[in-house]
Amino acid sequence: MPVPFRDRLVATVLGAAIGDALGMPIEGLSHTNVRTYYKGIKEMRADEKREDLGVGQWTADTQRARALCRALAEAAPDSPEEVRQAFEAELPDDAALRRPQIHSPSSALAAASAPLGVQARLRGLKNLASARWAALLFGTVDGHAVAHVAAASQIGAIRTCLGKDPDGLSGPDVLAAAHEAALDAEQILSADDRVSSRLGTLRDHLEDYPLDLQDLCAGTGPAADEAFPFAVAMVARSPALVESTLLAAVNVGGDAAAVGSCVGALLGALHGLAPFPDAWLDALEDADAIRAEAEALADALGG
Repeated sequence: MPVPFRDRLVATVLGAAIGDALGMPIEGLSHTNVRTYYKGIKEMRADEKREDLGVGQWTADTQRARALCRALAEAAPDSPEEVRQAFEAELPDDAALRRPQIHSPSSALAAASAPLGVQARLRGLKNLASARWAALLFGTVDGHAVAHVAAASQIGAIRTCLGKDPDGLSGPDVLAAAHEAALDAEQILSADDRVSSRLGTLRDHLEDYPLDLQDLCAGTGPAADEAFPFAVAMVARSPALVESTLLAAVNVGGDAAAVGSCVGALLGALHGLAPFPDAWLDALEDADAIRAEAEALADALGG
């Protein structure tokens, strides 16, 4: 039975939050340490080593995405400047939320891009328009053009997933959409080609094991050409499988929350919420509020 389109819109946002919460406990850990300390993530877990967050809690990736969701729903949705102002007002006055503490462009923007993917689909925005939106809205979070490219690439992949019948979309189609969006964004934003090059490298390796894909990305650290391309490749590798694909992706380690966010958004856009285990949604912090925000976003954008 076809999944209702509305469910796929909502699942894009909720799926990103679920993936973030799954990856949260092992954020920053190597694959070896994921296996040593957690025996692999198979369900929602607390951050048992650092003891920062509990079961089902999410990171700044979802906090940014929720702020963006509310801004798009509350401001005039076709006015980039109004949405930018609303987004900045929604962000807590927290430097870590506004500027990731790394020295290179990060995957944080891609991890927060689910609402913009929904917008791109419902408003018919193509790659260049989405790249402009990403650069304007996310400048407060990360001013580097390459980070905006990663966000635009995730938006393009989400738009493609939402626009296709899941049974008619192949894994290479997902990666191709992300690659094309990255190329377009690099051109319009005058960014270097590290994101599109990485996605291009992965194109011929979608049958490789996750750790091999991680190696091809030079790791799954927070950089825009590491965690994000790896996440897209994991979905492209097994787009029909939700639970196993999401768990395999986060268990590689590295920037597991960003990887989980990107993978969860893409799988939600493809399949809706039904394939996500009920226990994950039940444990997710503020699940009802996030669902309501996603519903309000869809309403504001005509979905």
